[in-house]
Amino acid sequence: MTSGRGDRLGRGDSCPTASLGETPGWVVDEPIKRTQQGGYTLLEMLIVVGLLAMIAAIAVPSVTPAEHQKLSLAASTVAAVLRFAREEARRSGVIHGVSVDVLNDQVSVFRLDETPNPNVKIFDVYQPVSKQLYTVQLGASPFGGVALNAIGGQMMGTCNDPENIAFDSNGVVRCVEPVATRIRNASIELALDRLQLTIAIDEYAGRVTIQ
Repeated sequence: MTSGRGDRLGRGDSCPTASLGETPGWVVDEPIKRTQQGGYTLLEMLIVVGLLAMIAAIAVPSVTPAEHQKLSLAASTVAAVLRFAREEARRSGVIHGVSVDVLNDQVSVFRLDETPNPNVKIFDVYQPVSKQLYTVQLGASPFGGVALNAIGGQMMGTCNDPENIAFDSNGVVRCVEPVATRIRNASIELALDRLQLTIAIDEYAGRVTIQ
């Protein structure tokens, strides 16, 4: 009896062979290999984000509360110097002012002698509490690190001495030389690292504010 294609092979039977171009009657299954797709795992992404955060923290130092406090104290002190000079001018009827030394980070109170030509600044004004000459050194404790960045304002005429702010007997902000020139929007800028504060002086009222 001949066996059909679907019959099982008996002992001694040979496996069927396929001629060229024919499909064999049976196929041995090959194990399926799964290919791994590219990409990052969640853990890898978290590690990268953490490293970037550490690098950013090192590259850009954070501002501490102590630095905020130091700059605020310096601004309040300079504002007090300006207010004192204005009140002395109004009280005495003599022009008083504040010399702003940006190079040495120092402010000093002076009175103006208008007798000579040009006018002369006289630094003989004393701080009412310490009884010392009224000078504030921002580079010293407790302001160490605070810098005088700039002094600014719009000169309403010629001003030969822009690094000083003077007040007349009415408290109006003026240039030292000549005193006929008013200063509009006078300001002093302080800085500590990336922090900045501006002390603004109102032209007529002489009101001093910290911004």
